[in-house]
Amino acid sequence: MFAEYNTDNFPVVYVTFSGKINSEEEFDDFLQSWLDLYHDQKDFSFIFDTREMSYPDLKYCFKMAFFIKRLRKESYHYLQKSLILVNDNRIKRLLDFVFTMQSPVAPVYLWLTEETDKSMIHQKLDKVQEDSDIIYIEPDKSFIPFL
Repeated sequence: MFAEYNTDNFPVVYVTFSGKINSEEEFDDFLQSWLDLYHDQKDFSFIFDTREMSYPDLKYCFKMAFFIKRLRKESYHYLQKSLILVNDNRIKRLLDFVFTMQSPVAPVYLWLTEETDKSMIHQKLDKVQEDSDIIYIEPDKSFIPFL
């Protein structure tokens, strides 16, 4: 499985990506797990760790953008913010592409890091607005909204 959800520290949800996306079904399962969090109707934040992820097929960028568009139609956004850990510029460029097509529903912070201490990462999520080494992606502000 390329995406593993960990809710042990809820309302912070860790999603660790590893390897490649093996099938459409696997990617759809990742999106369904996200929707399941919405169906619980409790506010939460994500920490996405992409640092062990293989470079995905471009079609998944489009699927992600359509998913964000679908989320945007929800009456309330339980997702409060996301911190995305990145160590590969190719993955960062794909994320930039997704958020160019469709801006996030909640603030997103990209952190180019090799940090492995989960408590440090969790602290970073709490203090993310104070740090200058993080890229901020504003919600509801697509540069070129294709969708």
